[in-house]
Amino acid sequence: MAKQNIWRRNKRDLGYFRSLLTATVGGAAGVAAMAAYWKAVTAITGEDPRQNQTNYAGEQPLDSISIVGKQHKRGESSTAAIGRIAYRTLMGRPPQSQQTRTFLSYLVHWIISLGMSGISGILQRRRNKPDAKNGLVLGSSLFLLGDELAMPLLGLADGPTAYPPKLHVHSFGAHVAYGLAASFATKILRKFI
Repeated sequence: MAKQNIWRRNKRDLGYFRSLLTATVGGAAGVAAMAAYWKAVTAITGEDPRQNQTNYAGEQPLDSISIVGKQHKRGESSTAAIGRIAYRTLMGRPPQSQQTRTFLSYLVHWIISLGMSGISGILQRRRNKPDAKNGLVLGSSLFLLGDELAMPLLGLADGPTAYPPKLHVHSFGAHVAYGLAASFATKILRKFI
């Protein structure tokens, strides 16, 4: 009886590993879809909406909702701020070159994206069938809880009223593209792994 329970536990653990692996790799497809979304928007509108982040409406009450004070620099993305802070913590000085700052920003973005899709895969393990609904939930959750809440609360981005509504709409669209692509890639991978 004991051996049977150990086998079941190992089989269950393998299921978690499979769910984590397929969803994490699926997250890479999500990152690619998000990049494609921004590239398409830039091609269609003639400008990258992320580059126009000036305080478009003057001072507003929710321009800063940070509970720890401003941690990002003007014009710095939240992932770039995290990368800069981590680098400074580890190296004792901020990154000097723009190339290093850009690399750190991309690295943080990939870590967050793959990590969140991996966690999502584990949470959805029992259903074992990622679909569009799961992708919409993943993308919407990352947008609302990450971009709109966690990053501003941690001072890694300005508050919601500091950015034009158009940027919020595009950011939501990019996160939905991420979620859908990650979910569908995970679904395909689970057929083979």
